[in-house]
Amino acid sequence: MAGADTEAMSSAPDVASARAASWRVTREGSVVALVSVTQEVGGVVVHAGPTPAAAKPYRFDTLDEADSFVAEIVASFSYLGCDVTPE
Repeated sequence: MAGADTEAMSSAPDVASARAASWRVTREGSVVALVSVTQEVGGVVVHAGPTPAAAKPYRFDTLDEADSFVAEIVASFSYLGCDVTPE
């Protein structure tokens, strides 16, 4: 099995430094997903999906848990050859 092309991989975003952050995931110029993180009273919500209307919310108790989840999303999309850029 061939290894992953890690040279083109994006580094994991640091959501701990902002109250809200978002990223656009594209592949060959087409939007694959939108990911956003928002700190709310009582937790953190990560929305992820192909469009804002279709984004599914993932709720976490801590920013560290949300940060780990977003890092996994970014790593997975990068492994699949997608570009992840902050918005």
